[in-house]
Amino acid sequence: MAFWKKQKKIETLVLEHLHCVDESLVFFQEAFTAYLDGDMEKADRLALETHRAEGLADDVRRKVETALLGGALLAPSRRDILEIIEEVDKLANAGEAILDYLLLQQVRIPEELKPMLHEIMSKTREIFDEVNQALNLFFQDMNRALEHTKAIEMKEGEVDQLERAVIKRLFAMDLGLAEKLQVRGLVEELVEPSDRAEDLSDRVDMMIAQRRF
Repeated sequence: MAFWKKQKKIETLVLEHLHCVDESLVFFQEAFTAYLDGDMEKADRLALETHRAEGLADDVRRKVETALLGGALLAPSRRDILEIIEEVDKLANAGEAILDYLLLQQVRIPEELKPMLHEIMSKTREIFDEVNQALNLFFQDMNRALEHTKAIEMKEGEVDQLERAVIKRLFAMDLGLAEKLQVRGLVEELVEPSDRAEDLSDRVDMMIAQRRF
């Protein structure tokens, strides 16, 4: 009974960590949207909220690590949980990195590209929702969790296509090379969260496969 309670505590903490990361990603997306809309004050304020939420996620992550070091789970499961929270953490880190790139460099984004960047953000939000579903179901119904990891992979491919379309459009524009390279760097940062989500889904798939044998 005591071991079961420890396991439930770990599950609760992992999902709390996921919630904090998701909150940071919501703030990140709102900050990015505000920047595209030209509201720099709002973008700066929401960037601070992004960092605050990511800090809370770090606090919860340390609680998970402390509980695991205390022997809350068997060794193989401890490793799995540590890998999950590490991959989830990378999502928040990616959001922070995008805002740092954007706000520190004050990137000038051509109006023609903004609708395409909004589309990438919208698709990325869908991917975050699939991550939430997959990890919640990981502890409840692994077969259903796989439905969402497959969706992550599919949607990540759609983001890749959007990335290529944006870069193709960018380099066809009448802009200086330095400006094109700066915007391309932003686009590459912008698709990083979806790449990290795919890495997470691959890891979850592997964990589920291992538990079937």
